[in-house]
Parts: sequence; C-alpha cells; structure tokens
Amino acid sequence: MAQRYRYLKALFLLALVLGIASLGISVIRSMQKAKLASLEDGIAALQEETVPMRFMVLSRNGTTLSVRLKFYNLAGDEFAAMDTELEGEQLYLDFLAVPYGKTWIAFPDRVFTELVAPEAGLDLQPLVAPAMGPRTYTGGSLDGRALIEIGTLYSALQSGQPVHGAFGNAVHDIAQLGSFRVGQVYKIVIRKKGGLEILEE
Repeated sequence: MAQRYRYLKALFLLALVLGIASLGISVIRSMQKAKLASLEDGIAALQEETVPMRFMVLSRNGTTLSVRLKFYNLAGDEFAAMDTELEGEQLYLDFLAVPYGKTWIAFPDRVFTELVAPEAGLDLQPLVAPAMGPRTYTGGSLDGRALIEIGTLYSALQSGQPVHGAFGNAVHDIAQLGSFRVGQVYKIVIRKKGGLEILEE
C-alpha cells in the first residue's frame, strides 16, 4: 500500500512539474508573440520614407576628404553629429539593412573610401546605437518592446549572426549622383518598401 502511495505521489509530482513547464512555455510564447506583434504594428506605422542621415563633403584636396555627418530619429530630431577626415576621394556610406514583415529597415553602419577598407573605416555604432540601442528608430511609433526587438536585430547584424533576409547596402560616390559636390547637403532616404537613395537637399 505504501509503495502504491509513493508511486501515485511520484506521478502527481511529475504531472505537476510537466504542467508548470507547459505553462511556462505558453507564457514565453505569448510574450514572444506580443513582442513581435508590437514590432510589426510599429513598423507598419512607419512613414513611407525616413531620413536617418544627412551629410556634406566639406573639402577635397586630391588625397583626403573632409565630411560632416548628422543623424536623425523618426521624428526628424538630430541626435548626433560629427566631422571626420578620411584618406581618399570617393565617399562610401554603408548601411546594415534587413527586411521585416512587409517593410524594410536600415541602420547607418560605416563610412569609408576607395582607399580605406570598410573594416578600417569609421564605425558609426557608438553614435547610432550606444548601449541604449539604435537611436535611428526612436521618436516615432515604436514602443519600448519594439525598440528592444529592433536592438536585438541590430546586434545580430553587427555581430555577423545570420538574420533572415539581411544584407549590407553601400551607397557611394559612383551611384546616383556621380560625385558628391563640396558644400552640398545630401540626405539618405530609406524607403519603407525597400532601397536607399541619396537626394540633394
């Protein structure tokens, strides 16, 4: 009798543990669904075009170029700016881009030239995405959970982890406008349906 009681008690405890585990998995799945729904809703509400960055070539002397960079959030507020000088004449602005649902998001990543390799170029991460996450997508319709999810995507892209549909897209001198004119302000436009474009202001 005592052995049967211990057996039933063990079965009860096992069923209890399995029930708690199943409940925990359900809660985690619900939280993940809520996070994804929050991100999808926020991204769906993004404007058709966003402008995360403006730049101007300040000078060229045949061997180096000086450029001014400014960065903006979804509200159009400037959150960072810097002037830098690079060896070379052709300016390359590299973005990390990833499709998400039915839209497309991109983050300013690096600045380099035909003489400075991307890995040796200016890393924009400290300006664009410090510890609190990517600032490019703040100031708009994305809530806290969505911004955390975007930060996770950005971190995965930065570290080279596989992200479905992700790719890098370099926009540079030889595309669209030919040569960036000294003193002319240009803006980078991210299109919600895909693609980057450089336009004069």
